[in-house]
Amino acid sequence: MLKLLSTALTPAHFALGEIRFKKQFHKLAPDDVTALPVEDFVELPKAERVGKTAFIWSTDAKKRLQKIAVGDAIVALVEERRKYWHLLQYLDGQHVAKLDEDHRLGMETLQAQYRDSVTQRDSSLDAFARAMSELAASSRAPVGAARVIPIAAVPGGPAAPAGAGTAVANAMVSYDVADQVNCTDCKTCYQDLPELFEKTRIVVDGVSRDVAQMIPGALEKLKVTPELKARIKRVSANCDAEIIR
Repeated sequence: MLKLLSTALTPAHFALGEIRFKKQFHKLAPDDVTALPVEDFVELPKAERVGKTAFIWSTDAKKRLQKIAVGDAIVALVEERRKYWHLLQYLDGQHVAKLDEDHRLGMETLQAQYRDSVTQRDSSLDAFARAMSELAASSRAPVGAARVIPIAAVPGGPAAPAGAGTAVANAMVSYDVADQVNCTDCKTCYQDLPELFEKTRIVVDGVSRDVAQMIPGALEKLKVTPELKARIKRVSANCDAEIIR
């Protein structure tokens, strides 16, 4: 039963039909483990070719497949023609297309890895948030015992933190953590006042949300300046949820 064998077409196949190259070919045993197709052989560095024999496939008079060993002169011919072929590809701009394709595939791989890492991170955060929510629900902590964090002293309200100075009192801004569930994450506070606010994640009715929160201990380290007071007033005025007052 006849079968088709697909092989690369190289200058060695052409040379096999030329009488002048007859001495460059000889038959190999079918089970010769050192045999390597010539198109693969020329891709190896010189040091790795030691102990290996380049060959091409051919058929005998009865149309049976056989391995034909290729001499050094034919190997050199294949290498030379391969260089010419690479030059033609280069002149045609095919190397640019290949580089672009390799770059595209590399970027797609990196993007897939990034998406996987983000998905794993979000899953971990959601699982942690659910666990914290369940823990809070299982505890018997009183509801509504929200703590007011003064950003600046309010007349008649809590005293300003030590070191804040009387100048901070003029800002008259306060932040109630009980209002945190109303935060729309407009980013105004933690972008304009990174000294006082930061982004965090909470769980509301079993749903994880990004909100802003007061940085613990930030007031104690705060140095009040006219520029800072102006930013505090601007943040208070631009807060979408109106929870910074």
